[in-house]
Amino acid sequence: MKTLFITGASGFIGRHLLARLAPEKYATLFCLSRDPGNVLLQNPSVRTLAGSLADIDRYQPELTASDCIVHLAAATGKLQPADYFRINVVGTNNLLERAKQCGVKRILFVSSIVVRYTNKDRYYYAQSKEKAEQLVRESGLDYAIVRPTIVVGEGSGVLAGLEKLATLPVMPVFGDGRTRVQPIAVEDLADFLVMILERELFSGGTFEFGGKEVLSIEELLRRICVHRAGHEPRAMHFPFALVAPPLKLLEAAIYSTLPVTLGQLAIFRCDGTAETNTLFEARRAQLKSVDEMLRRTAAR
Repeated sequence: MKTLFITGASGFIGRHLLARLAPEKYATLFCLSRDPGNVLLQNPSVRTLAGSLADIDRYQPELTASDCIVHLAAATGKLQPADYFRINVVGTNNLLERAKQCGVKRILFVSSIVVRYTNKDRYYYAQSKEKAEQLVRESGLDYAIVRPTIVVGEGSGVLAGLEKLATLPVMPVFGDGRTRVQPIAVEDLADFLVMILERELFSGGTFEFGGKEVLSIEELLRRICVHRAGHEPRAMHFPFALVAPPLKLLEAAIYSTLPVTLGQLAIFRCDGTAETNTLFEARRAQLKSVDEMLRRTAAR
């Protein structure tokens, strides 16, 4: 049986992954988390490790015992630019270096579709994830990189942000609203991660996963409004040419207090759809629809 070392185990994706890892297939699941009390303990293979990527040196014995790393931990949301690079780049580099020293051979790295955005100007999260991917590719480890699209489920930060916009008295749409998105349910993403682990697909591939529907960002906001507020939204479009200059000035002065940054508005500028692959096609029919995702999250 295999032993996994999982970072970010108590996070949004980590909790769903742990619920799907069959105990009979894994001798031990070392789960690194800043909040180990939230790690799913129903799985008898789980061994919790308190800490973050900054504490990785404390857990070299556990790394030595591991066959594969599942790297989920990341800085997300709206943070200071330096924090994205400290956690997502420096933290990933430290993890890779310790993994090599401890003899770990494989890593499954969960990145993001934003790495493929054509415009990552001032989008520091996307820039940091791109650099982290490069580190994984150059590490010498056998690897698989996963780029999910918008991940929907209970605890989704992206969904929470879109809900705030969609349910305003006047729903703001930045740009023409036609950029394409392809939301995926967190449960479906976790199933894809399990497939990669169980099939041992660590030959240097990059897998992009989205849901079964591709729609415009404005249509996604409209559906969110209908599900959450019970009515059609009143949309107002704001051209980027008008929004970007004042937002840049505000970022320089009050970055930490802004509800949204210019980088985060990239979702309105860049398509966020996944390139298909054989794993996606094999499960396409079973994937949840956007309306089903929204119904499920509203019911909890």
